Amino acid sequence: MKIEGLLKIGIAVKDLSKAVDCFAQVLGTAPGEIVTYGPYEMRYCLFEVGDFFLELMEPTTANGPIAKFIESHGEGLQHLSIRVSNIEEAMAKLKEKGFRFVQEAPVRENVAFGTAKFTFLQPQLCHGVLLQLVEVQQATNTC
Repeated sequence: MKIEGLLKIGIAVKDLSKAVDCFAQVLGTAPGEIVTYGPYEMRYCLFEVGDFFLELMEPTTANGPIAKFIESHGEGLQHLSIRVSNIEEAMAKLKEKGFRFVQEAPVRENVAFGTAKFTFLQPQLCHGVLLQLVEVQQATNTC
């Protein structure tokens, strides 16, 4: 399993517009486009920060994973995305070590930074940190 590096840091927020304005000022850079992502009932915006992305995520419903996270934990760090060269291989090696995943097979989606396959590890097994493994198959405007 080859780890290629950190891909993105996901931050859950209640008000995406306010968060985008705040982080644009702090980072001194323009945000990406605000995108609605139906499968996770959220809107998000990416900022390129050096070699990775900062993802701000706002729930669009009260039942989605971002809304549930904010309800349980408040706003803040929601997940870390680790870029891997081969997601199936990474999942197999981690399963051998006893790790479990939120999805049994990776999800393939077109997202703001390209086409990717991803899955999440169960956070209880990683000291409460939600880790996302991502294999970028076709990048668009990535850092």
